[in-house]
Amino acid sequence: MGAIISRMLWFFVVASAVAYAVYLVAGTMVHAQESRENQAVIIRDELGPGVHHLSGMIVVPSSCDQLSVRTEEITDYTYELIFRTWREPSVDCTNEEVPRYFRTILIAPATGVTFTASFDATGFPVIVVPIIASRT
Repeated sequence: MGAIISRMLWFFVVASAVAYAVYLVAGTMVHAQESRENQAVIIRDELGPGVHHLSGMIVVPSSCDQLSVRTEEITDYTYELIFRTWREPSVDCTNEEVPRYFRTILIAPATGVTFTASFDATGFPVIVVPIIASRT
């Protein structure tokens, strides 16, 4: 009878350890999905002769956060979109994420340009969708 109880105890310990390991691995994957850490921001790039009109939406941490964007040339054909936020001090706000629209203009060659992005000094992935401007 003692051997059965000993085996059941070992089975319980091993099953608990495996369940906890699965919880840790699956929990970090679910947290990364929910927090949008790995989600790319889609940016519309309306192309003109030597100019890029970049626009899109980005999520800021709270309703008090305002958004600014500027571009910086890294190399001849690589540009970084630098997003910064600042809090509006005179307004009461909620701490839930809010989407903010952005728009910027970049003078650069129409082809061969790549973009990187940072949000408050933290890099994040972007997908730039080029659209040729139609003038009618």
